[in-house]
Amino acid sequence: MFQGVPEFNDLLKRVTLILILFLPQASHAFQDEKAPQTGIDWLMAMKRAANTLDYQGVVAYIKDQQVDSFKLYHKVDGVHVRERLIAMNSPFREVIRTDGSISRYTGEGQQIVVETRPTSQSVYLSLPDDPSVLDRYYRINLMGQEYVAGMLAQVVALEPRDSYRYSRLLWIEAQSKLPLKLDVLDESGHSIEQMVFTTISVSEAVKESDLLPSHGTQAAIARISHNESLPLDRLGWTLNKVPEGFQIVSYSRFKRPTSDQVAEHVLLSDGFATISVYIDQGASSLAAGSRKIGAVNVKTISPDGYTITVMGEVPPNTVNLIAEGLRKKSSVAHP
Repeated sequence: MFQGVPEFNDLLKRVTLILILFLPQASHAFQDEKAPQTGIDWLMAMKRAANTLDYQGVVAYIKDQQVDSFKLYHKVDGVHVRERLIAMNSPFREVIRTDGSISRYTGEGQQIVVETRPTSQSVYLSLPDDPSVLDRYYRINLMGQEYVAGMLAQVVALEPRDSYRYSRLLWIEAQSKLPLKLDVLDESGHSIEQMVFTTISVSEAVKESDLLPSHGTQAAIARISHNESLPLDRLGWTLNKVPEGFQIVSYSRFKRPTSDQVAEHVLLSDGFATISVYIDQGASSLAAGSRKIGAVNVKTISPDGYTITVMGEVPPNTVNLIAEGLRKKSSVAHP
């Protein structure tokens, strides 16, 4: 029932990318390094850890007082990074990643819908190459140490310097620098979304079969849609009201799995928080207005025969501001 609904697709993509790319991939690279002293040091250590480790674990995703669990496999095979994320609760959802290509599998009765899209590191919710740039928009402080999944972790707090971002807490494992837990806090300091490893193993081998989709045959595939990445000068819209620090990191067009309708997707990021803008030509079943899905705020507008949905893990004033500033260009050349 959720096929083609932007907020469901974006939520699944967000969970996928946070879990498989915000998690590090190395646990042994820090034995001879100087111990991190500041919040930025811990973020840089976590960033440097994202290179070589094979691991697997179960991640609990908590929002709106609901708990969903995912099994995560991650393997570095030579120069290739492969991952698989499987929902452990209904409905069936599965994501396979090989380097920069992501395929999303969802069940429709006995059929499987596959959405494959190319991507780059900027699309993922990982830290920027230089995490110190986050200090422009967040106060980054150490908040003591706590145990998560039986492992001692350093708590790092990211407090926004303005009203356009949410606060976040990170629990980073003291020795391996694995981020074991992420907590998103609203403007009142209440937890609105949490992701936490309930189990994790770096010693158990990730097998080839662990990385293959449950429905691997072409006969089982009902539809396939591909994203087409495009240069920004092909974008027929201007974004006139974007909070400082957020920049466009990708622009693409894609066909929705349930139809031949072409939609556009613009992704903005400040290096940590991300905001998606979906542009559909014509009417939509989505009603104009605002709504909330866990930590994700959504704003839908319907200007001049288009349906535009702005959504992200940011406060409602942020998506409202961006939606208000969207303007169709008077003329756009399409070579």
